[in-house]
Amino acid sequence: MEEETMNKYLIVFVLLLLPFVAAQEVGVAESRIVPPDFGGTLVGQNHYYYVVFDGEGEASVIGRIEIQNTDELQNLEITVPGKDIRLISIVQEYYDYKEECLVWEDVSCTSENGSETCVRDCQEYYSYPVYPPHYAEVTYEDVTSGAHVGQELSLNLTIPKSEQEQLVLLVYYKTPAYVTKSGGVFSYDFSTITNGFDVNFVRVSLDVAEDLYMEGVESEIEYRESVLAAKADVAAVASSLAYIDTGYTQTASSLDPFETFHVTGRYATSWFILNWPNVVGGVLLGLLVLGLIGWGIRTLYQRDKKLGISLGVGVASGVLLWMIWFGSLFLLEKLYYFVGYPYSGPFGLLVIILAILASLLLLIVPGVFVGIRKGMSYGLYCLIATVATLFVLTLVTLIVWALFFRMVQGPPIYY
Repeated sequence: MEEETMNKYLIVFVLLLLPFVAAQEVGVAESRIVPPDFGGTLVGQNHYYYVVFDGEGEASVIGRIEIQNTDELQNLEITVPGKDIRLISIVQEYYDYKEECLVWEDVSCTSENGSETCVRDCQEYYSYPVYPPHYAEVTYEDVTSGAHVGQELSLNLTIPKSEQEQLVLLVYYKTPAYVTKSGGVFSYDFSTITNGFDVNFVRVSLDVAEDLYMEGVESEIEYRESVLAAKADVAAVASSLAYIDTGYTQTASSLDPFETFHVTGRYATSWFILNWPNVVGGVLLGLLVLGLIGWGIRTLYQRDKKLGISLGVGVASGVLLWMIWFGSLFLLEKLYYFVGYPYSGPFGLLVIILAILASLLLLIVPGVFVGIRKGMSYGLYCLIATVATLFVLTLVTLIVWALFFRMVQGPPIYY
């Protein structure tokens, strides 16, 4: 009986092991499966763009397309999104390569008069590019067809230097397709060039003409005039295109073939035109807060004149302090662009010292004056009113600034 029970347990144990054994066999079989060969070569790309918008809503674009040329491409088809694309030039940046020996080997040696002479043969060479680069014009054929005619520009490029290890193409074009104008404000939606390969990394830097203002852009790039010219000095821009940062630069990665990267924003002829609704909203909100504070002080003044006077002086001191603080911050932010000094320069240091002295003066003197004239308790009320007013106005300013002037850019848009 016991032997029969043991046999049953043994059978159950073996049955329980069967799924694990089967799973192991499947895993071994899967490890032996060879992935199918779809053919072709994986090509990695990096794209860099410098875009300048003018007062007529036209975009001047220089794009740098870098392709790991493992297949010695003879031709490449690209698509430039947008209507009325005016293609100015396409050139290839290429280098001459120089070879030097990396590993030498002595073939034979002879001795004469105590000195040994050897004949050496190079076993391994390495090559490196010789700077500066050269530029060759790229010929192309317009292959746009069907419903895409007039909506985009598809080009079949013939690569002049297909033997280059890295294929670098510089595309310069202009178009009004990315910009619309409404109420004095230009809204843009820039789209990058596409082709049939994956794109590892995309970088887009946007700028505006000298007399325009763009959200997020305050720097001045020396290439701006060149790009806006009828025939840009592409070579001057090309070497630094991957590093240009105008202050409004967007990046993306891992784009699929024929997938474009969109960058959107606004610009106008002045900062006020671009932000006047926000300015008006901020001023109205500030006036509302000050009106509520004034109404409260008036109510208190009718009940207690000394308290009303001390609070009124404190509120006035707080408003002046707020104006000094944010005026100083605004001046420090703009100071570099006016006189060329950073915050630590002499002008910036002077602004900081004056702001500190004025702050100490408005924090201490009004409270002491009211305390001497009306009593120490009223002087303390004056100081509390100053600090409270400064806190409220600062909080309102930060909220308005965060909501209207420093909007966080949304995630990149892909199509």
